[in-house]
Parts: sequence; structure tokens; C-alpha cells
Amino acid sequence: MNSDQNYDSSRNTSRTGVSTRKTRRILAYVKKPVTATITVILLDLVGILLITRTLPRTTLALVMLLEGSTGLLAGAGIVLSSTPSISKIGEITIGSASWSREGERHAERIAGKWIIASSLMILIGFALSMT
Repeated sequence: MNSDQNYDSSRNTSRTGVSTRKTRRILAYVKKPVTATITVILLDLVGILLITRTLPRTTLALVMLLEGSTGLLAGAGIVLSSTPSISKIGEITIGSASWSREGERHAERIAGKWIIASSLMILIGFALSMT
């Protein structure tokens, strides 16, 4: 092996052996769910402060758990709506577009973001309830 090949292979991997390209893709994918989670938490915090004039942690924890579970249900619904059988029912009953593999992949990507954001909300809700 010459030094150019060695350099090229080391440029695409970090010290742990994980490729930096894969790490960047994961970070880019998780960026929107994390941003959405932080935004929702801040809006909830401001809303609770305006309504109660105090900051009850138990209320914030319950709201986070409720919103997280609702988001998980929404993510599951998004994935379910793109399956061939449900798409066929929608096509027959309401005249929606027929099932496509690309549509299913797109729905899975969107649902994954919903599930990540919702899981973060639930984890934060658990963390708040433990303190």
C-alpha cells in the first residue's frame, strides 16, 4: 500500500473507526428533531409560566410525556399510512395517490424524525419527573 491510499482511507474514518461521512449524515438527520424538541420545550415552558406564574416541574414533565406519546403515535400513523394495504384503502375510499416505494421511503424518513423528537421529549419528561 502506498501512502496516498493510506491517507485516503484514514481521511474518511475517525479514530474510533467510524466513518466521518456516516457521522455527518446521522447528525444532519437528527438536527431537525433536536431543534423541534428544544423549541417545543421552550414554548411549553413559556406557556406554563404565563398561565401559572410559577414553574411546577411535575406539570412540565407531564406535558412532555403527553406530547412525546402523541408524537410517537403520529410517527406510527405516518409509517402506517404509507404501507401498501392502507394506501390501497385510501386509494379506493378517498381517491388518494396509489402506493409507491419512494413514497413509503419518504414517509419512513419523516416518521423517523417524529419518533426521534418524541423519544427525546419522553426522555426529558422522565428526567424532569425524577428530579
